Amino acid sequence: MALEIFPKQDLSFTLEKSDHLEIGHEGPSESRFINNKGFESALEPCSNAGQKPSATTSNSTFALTPMTPVRISLVTLGSLKQPVDVRFLSHWRSEILTIRHGDSVAHLEDSEGDEWSYTDKQLERLLAPAAESEITLGLINAPLEDNFYLRRLPENVVVLSLYEMAEIVQYENFSLETFILRIGYELAVLFKAEGRIPATGESTWTHDDIRGCLFDMCSSKGDIVFSLHRPCLCDTCRARVLQKRVDARLLPQLHRELRRIHKTLFYRLTDWIKIHPVLTLALTTLLAFAVNLASSAIFEKAKRAWPWMG
Repeated sequence: MALEIFPKQDLSFTLEKSDHLEIGHEGPSESRFINNKGFESALEPCSNAGQKPSATTSNSTFALTPMTPVRISLVTLGSLKQPVDVRFLSHWRSEILTIRHGDSVAHLEDSEGDEWSYTDKQLERLLAPAAESEITLGLINAPLEDNFYLRRLPENVVVLSLYEMAEIVQYENFSLETFILRIGYELAVLFKAEGRIPATGESTWTHDDIRGCLFDMCSSKGDIVFSLHRPCLCDTCRARVLQKRVDARLLPQLHRELRRIHKTLFYRLTDWIKIHPVLTLALTTLLAFAVNLASSAIFEKAKRAWPWMG
């Protein structure tokens, strides 16, 4: 009997890259600003977290169903004073979250808390859960209870305060949209892991150590800048997510999307120049010398081609 030899088939595949986006970090402390050098060093603890893993399967080819993104409804409460580009947020490409602009509350009632702050009970009356969204995120420009900048309410309702935070974020050359996206990812990861958003005072994922992680405590409001430029999940938080029943593609996709949250190119170059002033001066001198030589050579050739220029 003759044996038939069949060619070996490669049954492995690698997940394709996508082009597409604790909470108790709201500690009561005075604001402070961070210099650029300190900002760079604060990212080191998370620099290797979230490597891009590959996956294999015994099936030769099949279509992966996309992850279901967490739907976040953005609601403005009163006058924000600072403009927010809602169109940019709603067009952010992500497999983890989607943000849409919900209803707005034009005029707020007077605050009931100390130091003109809004209490959780008052916010519950002002902001109801939005239909067809897993998370309702309210934006307000007023102090919140205990001077937190983020308060988690029942029924997956969250309120983010831009009071003091807008100045801190913009002082370090970040946009408010970057700040809101960073908070959105934090809420989305928490929702996917826990199945809900625990209210403030319940279980939290935050850690006091500042690691550039989504779940940094940020007891001082100024610490938020350390997790605005390419934020990540630290090893502890990654392990915590892996203990939950989440999509296996969540962490690799989260790593890819968080890499897209950063300062604009202009401010990244500005930070690099501040950290390397001597090297910048040397490069500028060499560039000026090269431009001078090139312009002289071009002028000499032009004079030979067109004698009237001499």
